[in-house]
Amino acid sequence: MVRVISQETYDEVVKENIEEFSMSPEEAIKDAVEQFNAQGVDLTNIIKDLALNDSTDDIISSIKKLSEYSTAAECKHMTIILNTLMSELEKDIARRVFAGKNGAYTTLLQVLTNFKDKPIIVQTALKTITILMTGNPDLLDEAGVNLQKSLLEAPNNDSQTLHLVLKWIRECCIKHEMNRQQIFNAGILNNLKLELSKKDANMSIVKEVCLVLRALTLDDDIRHEYGKAHEHATTIARQILHTLTKLLSIYKSNEVIVGEIMLTLASLIVRNEFCQDFEDAKGIQFILDVFTNFPEVEKINWQALKLLKSLAGNDDVKAHIITSGIAPLIIYAISRLRSSEAVVTAGLACISALTLKSPSNAGVFYDCGAVSIIIDAIKAYLKCANVIQQASWAVRNMSVRNTYESKEFIAYGIEELFNQALRIHGQNLEDDIKAALRDLGLKVNLKEQWTGKGCVLTHE
Repeated sequence: MVRVISQETYDEVVKENIEEFSMSPEEAIKDAVEQFNAQGVDLTNIIKDLALNDSTDDIISSIKKLSEYSTAAECKHMTIILNTLMSELEKDIARRVFAGKNGAYTTLLQVLTNFKDKPIIVQTALKTITILMTGNPDLLDEAGVNLQKSLLEAPNNDSQTLHLVLKWIRECCIKHEMNRQQIFNAGILNNLKLELSKKDANMSIVKEVCLVLRALTLDDDIRHEYGKAHEHATTIARQILHTLTKLLSIYKSNEVIVGEIMLTLASLIVRNEFCQDFEDAKGIQFILDVFTNFPEVEKINWQALKLLKSLAGNDDVKAHIITSGIAPLIIYAISRLRSSEAVVTAGLACISALTLKSPSNAGVFYDCGAVSIIIDAIKAYLKCANVIQQASWAVRNMSVRNTYESKEFIAYGIEELFNQALRIHGQNLEDDIKAALRDLGLKVNLKEQWTGKGCVLTHE
């Protein structure tokens, strides 16, 4: 259980250190932090340096002035005050929490509502409220969602304002399940679809829309055991999958936009039929082109590999991926970008997905030289749990029905490598590594997890 304290309690300890123990403010702060850390107290939301510089006065003063000016429709000094507040909020999460408790959120909503015809003020206020809610999304309420919706639907929106609104919405979705559901239920999907469908869509807007779509499919709020990430992804895919696929060809020369679209598609393709829809739209050919056109770009190769892994969920599509000639390109990408842990992990995950329950696909990867690439990856990233886990799965799937070909792994010394990895990672990867060794036909000491006590069963 995480222990928390109030700002007042922390300030009292610092004050006591200064007055009773004659410490300097710096020493008093350091001692207080050490004391509370030793007691297991979480100081994330505590402003630690108030004894040195009490910036809370600036925060409270700015909020008060904004509230007064917005009510009086006074805009002469509005951007200056907003920038002052923004600079304080940027310092740390503690100041953002403090500002939220002192009415910053409600005041900023008021500014956005009352000055909606003043683009400079609106844009500065949007930047400020986004920073306020960064890591602090609990502030969002129904009024905020309604304002987001109205700003998206404003008839005279410029691209900069729209970009900032989308950025605010995305920040509200991160690590907050109820915000995601509230925003989704407000019908924001229609607005996002409209932006993607515009013939003159701004590239920065397309990118930001993709980021919002992915944020709506997150499942990262530990406070909720069950979220609606799958339901959101399914609904979004049914309405936007075709639009996103068309945008791939429109922006095919722009690696940033293409990458964002592919990553978004990977998060939306959560059902069998979506894989088929993407293939029917000639999406696999496009991925082939990405590997060919951007061979040295780490990020876009990683994004393409992530999308391929999602598509491998459909057996028919998986077979077509292999027959289209992508297997050598996957191996080439891992080899060429082997210094990138992200690309190596995604590439191994891709091999694992494409060879799952498919000996013929595994045979293609053997022919492409996958064994030496996997061995090199294990050697290079022996201490990286993600790489070793994905390598274990890839080895299993390539070996389980290809007994003869799997001897190539043994010839390359995979047994000693996996045993080294087992000593490094222990229980975290024990099951994965031992399962791979077992499927290679190598000696492995398996633990019997459940044993009987030798008692005779009786019936009453």
